[in-house]
Amino acid sequence: MKIRTQATLPASIDSVWDALHTPAVFTAVSAPFTLFGTTGAKGLPERFESDRDYEFTASAFGLIPMGTQIIHLVDEVTSWASRKVTDLGRGVSGPLASFTGWRHEMSVDARADGHTDFRDVLHIDTSVSSKLAWPAMQLFWLWRGMRLRALAKSFDSPITRSWNERYLSKGAMWSGKVNPVLEEVARACSPKRALDVGAGEGADALFLAELGADTVAVEASSVGVYRGVAEQQARQAQAGVSLPISWRVADISRPWSWREGEFDFMSLQFVHTDRETRASIWSEAVAATAEGGVLLIVGHDASDASRGIPRPPADRCFSREELLAAIPSDWSSTEVTLRERTQLIHGNETTVADIVLVAER
Repeated sequence: MKIRTQATLPASIDSVWDALHTPAVFTAVSAPFTLFGTTGAKGLPERFESDRDYEFTASAFGLIPMGTQIIHLVDEVTSWASRKVTDLGRGVSGPLASFTGWRHEMSVDARADGHTDFRDVLHIDTSVSSKLAWPAMQLFWLWRGMRLRALAKSFDSPITRSWNERYLSKGAMWSGKVNPVLEEVARACSPKRALDVGAGEGADALFLAELGADTVAVEASSVGVYRGVAEQQARQAQAGVSLPISWRVADISRPWSWREGEFDFMSLQFVHTDRETRASIWSEAVAATAEGGVLLIVGHDASDASRGIPRPPADRCFSREELLAAIPSDWSSTEVTLRERTQLIHGNETTVADIVLVAER
């Protein structure tokens, strides 16, 4: 017997995936019909890890004890854009123990508009108790879907929502070509493990992967990542090879989750924020760069704006002195230069200037 619901959630697939592994969300979508608690003194864990048992108590409306159950999630990630998590748990005591053959599947698929298609299917046996409970269970499943849609409005960070609006305003935000300074620097150092911060629609990450680097591509916009994944799939199909890219939708102004010294190539291309935020981002980038690794930061030079070229506000541009101050004195080398290139602006080829930092740890 199956009980199912589906919905389009107004959040990125990464945010929805995290939510499906968050006990606080699990309890929120179930209330007030079913209230959950823990059997131990520690309370709810911060996250459900795959392939582990978690025991909960349950009560109907907080009044009628229903016994205890085990939650045991198993993750299946086909690609960034398609994932499934299955709860293979079981009822342990009370009325919950009468439900056997329990299999709860939650599938998520990324959409081109940055949202996520969600399918929620519960497989249970056809015992007498299951049949009697079916109407109530179906109502409960519909409630879960409604609650998850409401909660999903807050899953993404404001910066993800803002950048998604920008990406959706254009069929393509960027040229699709690798940034020339990154191409030059990456070819010279042949990275093995790279992090592309502010990956956009993935042109730089794809280049790094084609160069042979195991690449992590981080972008605030789930629309941008969706386009990058589509391009990755197209190139893999055409070339018949796999491009090693792990995609992530993330607000990089928040603390990073990568280990210290994890990457031998770190790229931040045109990440323009306020001074305090970029200092935090640069500090994270410095920490995540491996011994002997290279950190590359490229930005629009403030001098462009004085010539009428559309650029970020002056307080979001950075200087040579600021970049030099961000790199520890014990690094092997640090160089900051201005580099000119041509850019098509309002239909005209225009010479523009970039400020470039190349530092080796």
